[in-house]
Amino acid sequence: MRIFPKSGRPQTADLDGAPQQPGPADPGDLKVAVVEQDSRPSAWPVVVGRATPLFEPVAVTEEFRRIPYRPDTVLDGWSVGPFTIRAGSMRGHLHRHNGAPRQDDLAITHVLDRRLNVAVADGVSGARQSHIGASTAVRYASQWLADHVADIGADTSTAIDWHTLFRYAAWALIEQSVAVLGVPEADAAQAEQHLATTLVAAVCDPLPDGTLSARLAGVGDSVAWLLTGGRFVPVLGGKQISESGLSSSAVSGLPRVPAEVESARVIVGVDDVLLIGTDGLGDPLGAGTGEVGALFRTMLERRVPSLIEFGHVLDFSRETFDDDRTLVAIWPRPR
Repeated sequence: MRIFPKSGRPQTADLDGAPQQPGPADPGDLKVAVVEQDSRPSAWPVVVGRATPLFEPVAVTEEFRRIPYRPDTVLDGWSVGPFTIRAGSMRGHLHRHNGAPRQDDLAITHVLDRRLNVAVADGVSGARQSHIGASTAVRYASQWLADHVADIGADTSTAIDWHTLFRYAAWALIEQSVAVLGVPEADAAQAEQHLATTLVAAVCDPLPDGTLSARLAGVGDSVAWLLTGGRFVPVLGGKQISESGLSSSAVSGLPRVPAEVESARVIVGVDDVLLIGTDGLGDPLGAGTGEVGALFRTMLERRVPSLIEFGHVLDFSRETFDDDRTLVAIWPRPR
């Protein structure tokens, strides 16, 4: 892994982040490292493998709607009751280059300091207003969970009606399309064409032994993992893998709701981290055994990172991986 300092020459770093003297330069590295002095950004990204080209991001163009305002990056994080949270959502390199908005979104709410509700959405890239669809989905899911799951305990005796949540969230998307598209009445086909989005929702509760119970469900290819014992264990979602071993890029999201909504329950141990994210992170992370996995293990396992550190690492640069990235990390917090 390489970290680019302000000096204009890359340094190498071990996984603890301690700078070391650079070794022999790789020709491919020099193409990335050489930048004109007056155009050099104020902070270099964390580079994993070969970097994407450096450039100044483009403002969101008119075809994607500049209003309501949508920031390039969102960072959030805090501790409350039995939870510590870090979260980030940011525009990928492709959208920063071509003027598209951040199509990912997230929402995190806590109820009486004893429950955490999380929603993560990834607008389908082919839908021009999918960023509005993603925001609509996470806001609706957060409100639905607050209204309909508050009386359900941490045990599994009473199941969460996930299918109803996603069905109602799909209808919220269809209704939103009326205002966005300026059409006289709601139309599911038009909503799918313009506002389609994935959605993962999670409900986290503390258990008496200091662990967390997390119940999750999702539509689309966003992902949840449990980082435990140095391994990224898939919990929910992800790309569909064909018999040939190739992953499919086709995404089916809201407002389409499958007959059976995928759901899961996982116990988050006192030394574990629950991760919920979009494929902008899931694709480069893969099974978590490569350089990206090493980077995130280092940041997440030993301590809780600061907000700025969390965002800086999430915004890592790696050639060909240029999608928007969103990640929510949840640690059990000892009382």
